[in-house]
Amino acid sequence: MLIRFLRDLEIEIWHAMRRKLWPDTPPELEEAERLRAKPSYLIWVAEQDADIIGFLEAQTCNRADGCVSDSILYIEGWFVEEPFRHQGIGSALMQAAEEWARAHNILELGSDALLDNTISHRAHKKLGFHEVDRQISYAKKL
Repeated sequence: MLIRFLRDLEIEIWHAMRRKLWPDTPPELEEAERLRAKPSYLIWVAEQDADIIGFLEAQTCNRADGCVSDSILYIEGWFVEEPFRHQGIGSALMQAAEEWARAHNILELGSDALLDNTISHRAHKKLGFHEVDRQISYAKKL
């Protein structure tokens, strides 16, 4: 298995996996292309036998809940295809992000998970994250 940055020609594959993680993601590639073009947005992929089987996307920022510094890499998305889970691939993706952050003088990682996503909660805790807050977000169309 190889962990590396996403290549431009792989945006459709990444986008398809994003739609598995977030089913409400629009089917068009515009959002993925816009994110890919942002210098502060980073996408690592896990490749095995020439197939992309997971990704971690993150962005540099200066504020995140629970973080005290202004030098943060915020984990926006973290996904491994079902048949490849529980094999250390998610951990390897996170490790790559951590190594990149340290090399770029980033002081903290931030992340989030939906309240009912207990798998993500366990994965975060296993990798040394600690819970800093719980919230329910609201919206109202006008």
